[in-house]
Amino acid sequence: MKANNFLELFYKQDVRFFSGVPDSCLSSLSNLLLKTKKKISHVMAPNEGAAVSLGIGYHLSTNKVPCIYMQNSGFGNATDPITNLCHKTVYDIPLILLIGWRGKPGTNDEPQHLTQGKTIRNTLKSYGIKYYDIQKLSEKKISDIIRKTKLKNQINAFLVDKEFFEKKTKIIQKKKKNEIYRSDAIKSLINHIPLNYKIVSSTGFNSREIMKQKKITNKVFYMIGAMGHTLSVSMGMFNTINKNVVCVDGDGSFYMHLGSFSLLNKSHKLIYYLLDNQSHESVGEVRLNYNINNIKSFAKAVGFRKYIQILNLSKLNNTLRNIKKFKLPIFIHVMTNIEQNRNLPRPKNLTKIKKEFIAIK
Repeated sequence: MKANNFLELFYKQDVRFFSGVPDSCLSSLSNLLLKTKKKISHVMAPNEGAAVSLGIGYHLSTNKVPCIYMQNSGFGNATDPITNLCHKTVYDIPLILLIGWRGKPGTNDEPQHLTQGKTIRNTLKSYGIKYYDIQKLSEKKISDIIRKTKLKNQINAFLVDKEFFEKKTKIIQKKKKNEIYRSDAIKSLINHIPLNYKIVSSTGFNSREIMKQKKITNKVFYMIGAMGHTLSVSMGMFNTINKNVVCVDGDGSFYMHLGSFSLLNKSHKLIYYLLDNQSHESVGEVRLNYNINNIKSFAKAVGFRKYIQILNLSKLNNTLRNIKKFKLPIFIHVMTNIEQNRNLPRPKNLTKIKKEFIAIK
């Protein structure tokens, strides 16, 4: 289905509020919501629980039904407000959930999606949420479910696989917003980082780009899932290893769980290496519409000894070349371009990766 035709079904039923976290199964809809001229409210949330909570606030001010979108792997973030506030045994708040169905049984997908793909239906059922495989529904049936959600004050979920929305041919971006690409930033890190560092890299293209380099694979733990938890995993390693840690994160992951930064202290031998292209690139280049106005002030406030913003490759190389001169922890903020590279390798043999990472002293 075309995303604009799908959105029209909601618009006709007076569902005018959308919030969520972008997913590759839903990227056509997310991008449409960012640019549509229809009279709707759309808030891209940093995490799924925040999206549900925004929807609750909307309902409390309008008595209307919000629509919340997410990937099934992020459903766990949403369950607290769904069960403890929205459930019919509590405040009985209606919701329409659009859940990207990664790892749908019968389809090929990456290992981190298989468990959620198999269990999401049972999970929804255990919470008393009626779910629908959207591929099996006509437009009329979708409209009827939206209408029923409103009339009967229900929580209903549409499971949306990656083949549902019509795919648009991507247009190669000719104009560069920044001087540095993700691949430049990763190559520079690998070429200059001292040997006594371990690396934890965020889910998506950051980990895959590091894998492509093939130089330091046994020193890297690839976060193939658990978006937003890269920093927490990195900090959990302190006091147990002698090596310093580089946390390679993306901007979407950075915003998702900002509370993790409250755990930082000045004894942590951490380089926080943020690659910021202002988009959720790996799920369809969905542009971020939230930010912290002064990340430098944020970095200083949570305990980093130094914040360095990088706008060109020369400064990046020089910073990493002289990294031993800086007192840690340090926040290196690299502004990057979206990169048209879809042929990156994916981490395989995951238990082997874990064992080799642990074995490196």
